Amino acid sequence: MKHLFFIWICVASCAFAKAESYRTPILQEFISHQVTKGETVYSIARKYKITEKEIIKLNPDAKDRVYEGLVLILPSSSKKTTTSDASPDQEDIRFKKHKVRRKETLYSISKKYNVTQDAIKKYNKRLYSETLRKGDRIRIPLNYVGVVEEKVTIVSTGGGISQDDAPKDGGPAFVPYVVQPKETKYGIARLYGITIAELEEMNPGMGTGLKVGERISVPNTTVLATDTAVINEEVYAFYEVQKGNTIYSLLKEFNINVDELVVLNPTVADGLKEGMILKVPKGVVGTISTTTENTGDVLVSETTTRTSLLDSLSDYSKKKVVLMLPFGLKRTTADTLSDAEDIIKNDRVLRFSLDFYSGALMALETAKGHGISTDLEIYDTDYVQADGKATNARKVESIISSQDFTDVDVVIGPLISGNFNRASSLLARQNIPLISPQTRKVDEKSNVFQSRPSEAMLRQAMLDYLKKEGADKNIIIIADAKNAAIKGKLISLFPNAKVVNPRTSDDGLFLYPDDIPSQISDTKENWVIIETGDVPLISTVTTRLNTLVATHKITLFTTNRSSRTYDSDAIQHMHLMHLNFHFPSMNKEYKYEDNKAFIDAYEEHYKISPSEEAIRGYDIMYDTLLRLAFAKDLYSAASTGMETDYIENKFRYGRKSSGGFYNTAIYLMKYTEDLKLEEVVVEETIED
Repeated sequence: MKHLFFIWICVASCAFAKAESYRTPILQEFISHQVTKGETVYSIARKYKITEKEIIKLNPDAKDRVYEGLVLILPSSSKKTTTSDASPDQEDIRFKKHKVRRKETLYSISKKYNVTQDAIKKYNKRLYSETLRKGDRIRIPLNYVGVVEEKVTIVSTGGGISQDDAPKDGGPAFVPYVVQPKETKYGIARLYGITIAELEEMNPGMGTGLKVGERISVPNTTVLATDTAVINEEVYAFYEVQKGNTIYSLLKEFNINVDELVVLNPTVADGLKEGMILKVPKGVVGTISTTTENTGDVLVSETTTRTSLLDSLSDYSKKKVVLMLPFGLKRTTADTLSDAEDIIKNDRVLRFSLDFYSGALMALETAKGHGISTDLEIYDTDYVQADGKATNARKVESIISSQDFTDVDVVIGPLISGNFNRASSLLARQNIPLISPQTRKVDEKSNVFQSRPSEAMLRQAMLDYLKKEGADKNIIIIADAKNAAIKGKLISLFPNAKVVNPRTSDDGLFLYPDDIPSQISDTKENWVIIETGDVPLISTVTTRLNTLVATHKITLFTTNRSSRTYDSDAIQHMHLMHLNFHFPSMNKEYKYEDNKAFIDAYEEHYKISPSEEAIRGYDIMYDTLLRLAFAKDLYSAASTGMETDYIENKFRYGRKSSGGFYNTAIYLMKYTEDLKLEEVVVEETIED
């Protein structure tokens, strides 16, 4: 793995070196420096009058060491300057010191003081290369009146800002902008280097989409005359900057050099920030495209097309698959059937392993029927909780070191996170992919495929649905103190929402009898969103809502349906059914008529109906084999961004900039009649 990392660094360095010979006016925000013998990060920082932190931010590999010949990217503000910060035409500038608070952005601060973002950056040079952080202290030029230099303010192709409304340094914080054909919120946000949230904050009445001719507000900042809010969707897509992204990680993610990134996104020269929209080459997992219908634009993942791989299989060579599960055969010997049943009944990990394995074997048979043969190797990781994490991990290490994994196409497992992390680390040297079958959190290494969507992804899926469909609803939010973060996100989506705060007592959380009825609308559809893990509170809310549902339109939602909470006997599922309860889920409830062949075959073979774990074993194994027969390896299959859907699980693997792949395919489920669960159909386009 070290050799692979070293090769990548060499490639990246070559790309950076290329930036030294290719210059356009756009690239004046960056310079490059080739390390000479004896230089260190400290000496380079002193030479250019910047901090070591600034160097490492743009060149993470420099944190460990720098060596002769290495080319570093440096912010343009690192050039030696002798000129004063003050404008030659204005020397009586009054400054105010501002301490950055949580969630403040450069835009919100510029709006607060009615100065431009460019003016703030002029007197806080590090903001050209660093993002704003909570606790930063910056200087605000309260009476600055400057002139626009270098960048000429001309309307982008297709229209936008009139010459009368063109940004003027020292003027208002934002100016009017007229929406042109094919322009979307994502394109305009990218053009001005802001987030969708910031654009919507500037325009409180902005709907889901934009209308041609609509007049909106944009930051009073300059854009290049050649740039435009419209992209060629056959070549490019949008990407929303995620937490933890750096210029370094984005270059690796999109396989481009710094020249190309800045040419596509001039505002990147001013630094990255979470939520910022970028224009990037099409085809990279995680990008966004927009479908424009004059009345709006709908967020559509570049890779959300559901597909069956059966019609696209091309590689019918035998697949070598390794399954690593904690069966504990050495400690589960039993003299009688009764003893065996007791062992299985009292060992949750063993039950999961056996059920998962039974489903995986059925998947091999199904795949064989489609011409896919498999060489399956099974290893017992023999997990014993009392042995401790290190001892259990050594058992996995012993298996890998004593076996030949050279020709292995994929490893499914181990099940326990510590064991999985040890295996993924050892097999990363051979670039062998590992699929985590169930564990919530594993290390994000380059060869890791996390098949279980994270809690954050589940929550976000429901938030996206609520945002899209809840505009004309009477929104009521009930959230306890432990869920303050998600409560804040909901309020930001629905500023006019009615909020019911549970009260506390020695006996726990409670509500007054009129807390909910007083917020219910008689004329609108009521969407009640509950965010709590407190079973008595959920029971109280669902019971009281059920007394109102006969005379009012009420639907109940949550962004986090914990099985430990909602499967409690204290919560009546009939109440949830009456409230058409909506929630996000990693799996759905299968319908017998759609999966008759599998269910019948399983019951015939094992004399019992398949459990949720058995179905997950089937879905993961079957999906894996089809992907290996579709592409040369799992990495190539994931890069297509296809979404596959099986009995109870679906898969769409996206690549994380921090390493590895994660399953982003999520179901939105709702209770229907007869206590059945049904998938909520989310439309991908909006019709006029």
